[in-house]
Amino acid sequence: MKLASEKRSASADRAPVLDLQRFLTREQHRIHLVGVAGSGMSGLAGLLIELGHAVSGSDKVTSTETERLQRLGLRFHEQHRPEHADAADLVVFSSAIKGDNPILVAARESGQPVLRRAEALAAIMRAKRGIVIAGMHGKTTTSAMTAHVLREGGLHPSHYVGAEIPILGTNAHWDWRGEYFVAEGDESDGTLRCFHPEHSLILNIEEEHLDFYADLAAIEKVFGQLIKQTSGTVFYNIDDP
Repeated sequence: MKLASEKRSASADRAPVLDLQRFLTREQHRIHLVGVAGSGMSGLAGLLIELGHAVSGSDKVTSTETERLQRLGLRFHEQHRPEHADAADLVVFSSAIKGDNPILVAARESGQPVLRRAEALAAIMRAKRGIVIAGMHGKTTTSAMTAHVLREGGLHPSHYVGAEIPILGTNAHWDWRGEYFVAEGDESDGTLRCFHPEHSLILNIEEEHLDFYADLAAIEKVFGQLIKQTSGTVFYNIDDP
């Protein structure tokens, strides 16, 4: 099965294409998350469970989040073994997972769909009116504030932030009643370009993550792509040098 986000080739044109938005928000599937103990992946796991999927995950460590998610239905494995995901309809991995991870290698060899975390999150966001909070500093606080304001206004937003926020109750939540989805975007690995939100808020841009980017110009290019892919309003911190 081919992912809708992948580039098409002549031979791939004959393969069935997976509609990610429908797959993740309107159907129920078996999904395995590689690196599920991290803050970003645990939030995605929570969203997927609330969306009705049968979610499993693997990691070499545990966390309070994996313990909470297990109470909600997550099947957790403390080792990365291919058999943990061999029945999965989709495998999702975090940016911390290397390409030689045994689950990823087995999934790709068997033809299972494989996605990066941001690709899955962006597809989920497309089911609602997306608001992406981006920047090198302040993303989690601003994302939480935005979700809280919308919630207090009675708009029932869904949210995804990079840490557990007491006032929100959890780091991620899917609310079927509301039309907005507030998400903290991650610029560290270039996957910010996966998002096509209605609104974007850019807090600051600095020369960071140089283990991935060549220079500041490369960083600005990714933020520029997010701006181009924003259908509504872009809010930018004019005081940022």
